[in-house]
Amino acid sequence: MIKRIYFISIMSVFLPSLSLAQEIRFSAFADPQITWMSVDNGIAESAGIRAGFDIGFEMDYFFSQNYAFSSGLSINNLGGKLKFNEPVAVQFSDFTVDAVNPGDVVIYRLQYLNLPLGMKFTTREIGFTTIFVKLGTTAHINTRSNADISALDIERENLEDEIEPFTFSYHFGAGVHYSLGGRTALIGGIEYKHRFVDITTSPGFNANLHSLAIRLGILF
Repeated sequence: MIKRIYFISIMSVFLPSLSLAQEIRFSAFADPQITWMSVDNGIAESAGIRAGFDIGFEMDYFFSQNYAFSSGLSINNLGGKLKFNEPVAVQFSDFTVDAVNPGDVVIYRLQYLNLPLGMKFTTREIGFTTIFVKLGTTAHINTRSNADISALDIERENLEDEIEPFTFSYHFGAGVHYSLGGRTALIGGIEYKHRFVDITTSPGFNANLHSLAIRLGILF
C-alpha cells in the first residue's frame, strides 16, 4: 500500500508537468559515499562508518528556466556498523544467533533501489558554471542484506529477515555544473541523506541510516 501511494504521488506531480516542461535534462552519476547508522536507545550504538557507492541516472523536468522537478533511479550500496551493549538475537536466513554478546560489532552490508522525488534550483550560467541546490525525499527498496559478526566468525550471511524491505529518506545537496560546450556539463557536488524510517524489523530498537555522498556525474 505504501509503495502504491508513493507511485501515485510521483505520477500526480510529474504527469501534469510534462506538458508544461520547457526542458528535460538527463544526467548519469557515480557517487562515492560514507554511510553510518544511528539507534534510538542504549541497546546499540554506532561503531563507525562504511564506504559505499551510489550509481544511477537523474531526470530534471524544468517548468521554468531555473526550477525543476527531479527524479531518477539508482542502485545504492551502503551500510553501517552497530556495537551492541546488551545481548540481542539476530535472525539470519539459514540460522539464528540467540544472542550477540555485549561489545560485539555487527557490520551491515545493504543494497537499495532508490526512487527519488524532489526539487532542483539552479542559477543562471556564470562563465562556464551553474550552481544548483536540490532537496526532496527518496523511496528505498531493499534488494540485498548481508551482515558480518567477526566475533562469531560470521561473514556475509543473508540478513533479509532482519531488514525492512522498504524505507524512506529525505535528502538535500548542492553543487555545480561545469559546461563542456553545448548542453554537456560535468557535475560536482555533495549530498546528505537521512533514512528517517526504521530499517530493521527488530522490535527492540529503531535503526536509521545516514549517508554523505560526493556527486560525480555528467549532464547531457
